[in-house]
Amino acid sequence: MVNSVINEVVIGMATKINKIYNKKYPIHTDSEEQGLDKPCFFIKYLNGDENREIGLQDRFYKDKLNFVIIGYTQDGDTEILNDMIDNLYELEYIELTDRTLLRAQKLHPKTEDGVLHFFIDYEIFIKKDDATTIKMDNYDLTGEVKKDENI
Repeated sequence: MVNSVINEVVIGMATKINKIYNKKYPIHTDSEEQGLDKPCFFIKYLNGDENREIGLQDRFYKDKLNFVIIGYTQDGDTEILNDMIDNLYELEYIELTDRTLLRAQKLHPKTEDGVLHFFIDYEIFIKKDDATTIKMDNYDLTGEVKKDENI
């Protein structure tokens, strides 16, 4: 499995966008800077949630990861934004660097003020390594049953 789940998903998304657009648009993943060369995409991790899966050993978790892809056009052209929306639906399936195929649970586009906000939720199962525990040396326990005075 992968080391950093969030970074792996971002790389998978960026790789898929580059494949869709033949590396036509730059993709930014760091903090958004002023003066971006438009058109471009910006991938941002929003939040996530991790839950232990019931019925599985304690090492198995399900991570829910929420991302937004912000798409900029040269002048906020609605036709180009709509084309971006259609193409970004291909992010339903992405491939991680270890060849794991990941499917999006929810895809939700929204355009506002000439900028595309494409929200994507992924769920991935994680197997965490065993935590090393210190075993206790020998332990002896002795005891006796207390007599009830009322009998």
